[in-house]
Amino acid sequence: MEPVKLNQVHTCCRNCVFSILKEGKQIGCDLNKLQDYEDANVEVLQLGHSDGNEYKVINGRLCLFYRHPELMKKYSDKNWKKLVELQTRVSYQVMLILEKDSVYQELKSALNQLNSQEFRPSLITVINKQYAPYVESNGEKFIRPSEILELLQSYSFHQYSLKNVYDDTLLDRDLIDITFDSNKEKPYPFYVVFNTNFSIPNSFSKNLNDAILIKMKQLGFAKPVDNINGMIVSKVAHEKHGGNSFKINLEDKILKYEPDASKFIFEATDICPSLK
Repeated sequence: MEPVKLNQVHTCCRNCVFSILKEGKQIGCDLNKLQDYEDANVEVLQLGHSDGNEYKVINGRLCLFYRHPELMKKYSDKNWKKLVELQTRVSYQVMLILEKDSVYQELKSALNQLNSQEFRPSLITVINKQYAPYVESNGEKFIRPSEILELLQSYSFHQYSLKNVYDDTLLDRDLIDITFDSNKEKPYPFYVVFNTNFSIPNSFSKNLNDAILIKMKQLGFAKPVDNINGMIVSKVAHEKHGGNSFKINLEDKILKYEPDASKFIFEATDICPSLK
């Protein structure tokens, strides 16, 4: 019998409150996550422990749903599942690009679509490409920055910000990097990019959440459905590879420098079928 090769990154279900044990052997997970891992082709092992029992080991992944009894004892066990569901929802930032030719109603429509998501973004940043021409025109023809802020304040998003673009020669990828640098301390693992004139499907956030937490996709970068819309990026991948610096797109850097890069790069429609 060949010895088991454990990845340096793994999760043993021992002491997890959701482990189902019978006669000294773990037979399941109360959240059914073992099946989700197996369906996603993640190796799930059954190994004996020094305490005499056998437990499942998720090889190659840190399970986001693992909860030790000490952590959960202050909560009623009737609420454990709901609590973990709330704790593990995928939080994300939306970078919403306001183009020079966009009108107020397009911006409002995009914010309405984001506000109606099942899992609303934790942070919305409007990237205002109208600012430079607004200043040059003495405030004519374009949306006033104060109007943008008032509109953002009218919603109940957890956090929001406005990024006025002073240099209208900057490309969208440059603006994404600048916005990322100003918010990289925020604890949101992903950011998504849309233009204000793009129709954001109502099920977008549900698709994203299911892809990460149920289908267990290891998402580093999702290619946009067009030039920019629907681009989904892991903040870890962005920071590791310096974003789009030196005019090299982030996804090209991942492909060049990341071992097994193809495992981490997807089409946006693979992650969120509603974007088709």
